[in-house]
Amino acid sequence: MNRAMVFICEKCGKRARGAGKNPSHRLASKFKRLTKHEFAKGDVRIVLTSCMDICPDDQIAISLQPNSAKNDCAFWVSDIQDLDASSEALLQTLRRVIEP
Repeated sequence: MNRAMVFICEKCGKRARGAGKNPSHRLASKFKRLTKHEFAKGDVRIVLTSCMDICPDDQIAISLQPNSAKNDCAFWVSDIQDLDASSEALLQTLRRVIEP
């Protein structure tokens, strides 16, 4: 059963991209790898989404939506300069919002 949805803004990455692959895509890939080791298959779905209309400068907007009524949703902003650290911090936040 799906325990949470993670929405990562693709447009934020396009705006701040510079050279190379869209940071939103790289963050989604890194985060998917982390969640595979932490949660059961299908527990967390990661989706690239269109603009959420809250674009932070040089960062990526992320929305965590747990499927449990007892947990609140979370909004998180990723630092595009260090996607590894951002992925780890996002994992910590996800643990907090979907764990009982």
